Amino acid sequence: MIPECCTAIFDALPAPPLPFLPAFLCGLFFATAMLVYLYHKQTKKPYKIIFIDILRRVFYLLPTTDHAESTECSNPDCVRCKQYSQLKIQMVDKWKFLDPKHKKASSRIKAAVEKIQEEVESYLEEEKVDENISSEDSDSEESSYQKPTLFHLQQLAANPFWNDFDVFKLETGLLQLNYKIIVTEFTRVFQALQNGDTWGWKLNDIKKGHWCIFPFIDQGVLNESNCRRCPNIASLLDNLPSIMKDCVFGNACFSLLYPDSCISPHYGPTNIRLRCHLGLHCPKGSWLDVHNKKYYWKEEGTLIFDDSYKHSATFQPQPDSARAIPRAILMIDFWHPDINTQEKYILLDLWSP
Repeated sequence: MIPECCTAIFDALPAPPLPFLPAFLCGLFFATAMLVYLYHKQTKKPYKIIFIDILRRVFYLLPTTDHAESTECSNPDCVRCKQYSQLKIQMVDKWKFLDPKHKKASSRIKAAVEKIQEEVESYLEEEKVDENISSEDSDSEESSYQKPTLFHLQQLAANPFWNDFDVFKLETGLLQLNYKIIVTEFTRVFQALQNGDTWGWKLNDIKKGHWCIFPFIDQGVLNESNCRRCPNIASLLDNLPSIMKDCVFGNACFSLLYPDSCISPHYGPTNIRLRCHLGLHCPKGSWLDVHNKKYYWKEEGTLIFDDSYKHSATFQPQPDSARAIPRAILMIDFWHPDINTQEKYILLDLWSP
């Protein structure tokens, strides 16, 4: 009786103007378009970037792309590209609203900010903001070879390599003490990558070869998904006293450089950080060049260097490059040891992601 009643009710309803499937697809299209528009309005990202992000979320095996510090990028929020003018303008605006006591706390930060402020005001007066406002041409009092592309803080000790100095002993000791744990978690995500799972990896755009990273901290932002996949490494990073977090200059990641690849010589964005490499897989024919001096990575070995000096990385072609395992390191950015606690707080305010 009930089925017959329901059938009678449905039969009495008017036929829809569109069949179900076309109507469903039409509604889905308009709903998606509205969500994309609202997302664009909130983030100011180009529609092209938004659609690519959507595709990556739907098809998780679609690789994400990133780029080296020396290459151009369409992402206006990225500190690795040459669109540094907006970051400088934002930093100058933050400085204006900073507590006057903090402004007086560090004369060298004040001098660095005022120099950038002069650059920004000069361009704004001409009603033309150059996309490549840069500090590359400003020489350091300590070293004319240091040429950070974005922010240069004077009166910091300047050395291309720091392994011979008594710095970051606790941090490097913790890394070496937990080396087997780090290798175990790296091996797990690397084997997944070899099996086609590129989730969490970023492909850096370089002129020759193949370079990709698995970020835990990306320009100061914690990558929670990758940290969940490597919980022990995430916990270890959280316990490194000098690690640079919550700052656009801070990064921590696995870095893979494949055979027949070269990261072209370039300068890092700032001299307020020092970069640490922990060797995980270090085949022959791979090296780092900093200030015209080669360093050959060693497994379980740590290297501390200043990437505001010109530097590059190379992995020569191998007999069977298609099957060769890439050079693999854990890369971590540390605060320069000459920067005191109060200066860190000021810099975190100015260069928050």
